[in-house]
Amino acid sequence: MAAVALAAGLLLTTAACSSGSSGSGDAAGGTADGKPLDPNATVTISIDCAPGADQAAGKANYADDLALFKTKYPNVTINAKPYVGQCEVPAQQTAQYKAHDETGAFHAYFTDRDATLNSGDAQDITAYVNDQTVPGFSSMLPSVKQNMTVDGKVYALPINYYSTGLVYNRDLFKQAGLDPDNPPKTWDEVQAAAKKISALGNGISGYEDYSGGNTGGWHFTSELYSLGGKMVSQDGKKAAFNSAEGKQVLKRLHDMRFTDQSISATPVTGWADAFPPLATGKVGMFLGAPDVIKHLIEVLGADAKAYGLGPMPGATGPGNSLGGGDLYYIKKGQTPNQIKAEIAWINFQYQTPDSGQFNYARAKTLAGSSKDPVAIAVPQPYFWSADSPQIKAITESLKTNGNLPLSNYDPYVKNPTTTLTEPPAAQQLYKILDTAMSAAMTDPNANLDTVLATAEAQANQILANQ
Repeated sequence: MAAVALAAGLLLTTAACSSGSSGSGDAAGGTADGKPLDPNATVTISIDCAPGADQAAGKANYADDLALFKTKYPNVTINAKPYVGQCEVPAQQTAQYKAHDETGAFHAYFTDRDATLNSGDAQDITAYVNDQTVPGFSSMLPSVKQNMTVDGKVYALPINYYSTGLVYNRDLFKQAGLDPDNPPKTWDEVQAAAKKISALGNGISGYEDYSGGNTGGWHFTSELYSLGGKMVSQDGKKAAFNSAEGKQVLKRLHDMRFTDQSISATPVTGWADAFPPLATGKVGMFLGAPDVIKHLIEVLGADAKAYGLGPMPGATGPGNSLGGGDLYYIKKGQTPNQIKAEIAWINFQYQTPDSGQFNYARAKTLAGSSKDPVAIAVPQPYFWSADSPQIKAITESLKTNGNLPLSNYDPYVKNPTTTLTEPPAAQQLYKILDTAMSAAMTDPNANLDTVLATAEAQANQILANQ
């Protein structure tokens, strides 16, 4: 659900090109030999989810990146399709799969792996991917790799990876007599802090959560994981969320909404709906990845110094966190050189220090000259292990070029948590659990046990068909 990682420090962008097909040039053949693309190869490729006309700064950056890529591969033409519905809305992506009209490299979330492979459109790129073609490939985190692979075969490359934590308003913490450098680490502490923040009045809520748009079920999963609960059985065939931990999630939210009145009466049913009240200082705490802070600053113009990031709360201390992210798959039916060119572009734009989304020096220059805010950048789990050359290079660049108060995020950085991946049939399960989250926060008389049992029965039907 999270869009581009805050770690990117700048919007993902593109020159507005036609959607195009993955056509080939005069020398688009090549072989699947595990080597990088020949710099002299002539080939045309296509990619989706590039920034559109409403992302002026990002679009300009992407155009710059296309030009830089062209200096290395002068005969590669990239047709970049601007961001449209399938890049964010699962139902639209499902429709695209049914039509089989994906671009040569096409975007999907970690949660879309099964749906993407079931479409029959994803190319096995195992023979094309190694440390030579994708530097740092062997150092990628296991939790990332398991979303790229099935049965040892590689089908995708990551462009964003996140781990959830507690986003909070440091100014509201101070006003409520809370320590902004020591955010809650347990759910009991979250509930107590939310009551104090809500007591400030003026329409301020201590805490905010989702109840629709698949985001309610997404946050339910995150909160369940944080308490040690599971979404599905070990074999993935049965729902496991109708448990003591699942009931605790719903009961706490119900109590916070109707007993403490620390959650607003206005339901938050869409991903972006949560952000305006956060940006205007009307909400004290919210679960989210680092990209939430980027969105607040860059898109909504919020105060860059106002926000902190803490670890995912748990039962007795920081809990397990839900990890997720975005990838690019490669479509079947292309020539080896097209596949190599798409891999080269993905690596250049999304996985190389000081390049593409990690070009913090450029972002710093943009921040100095732009009238619009630019956020550079919150530390978070990238794709690689902490001792990899990629992480070391990115960290040094961030120290030199970052423009946010990095100490605000120390509670998150210094309290790493175990990251768990999303469940099978995630989007379908999330949709079911939207109803449970909505009941907990909108119905004072909700029978939460019945609500959860109904969701369990529906989830079992879905999992049985996987």
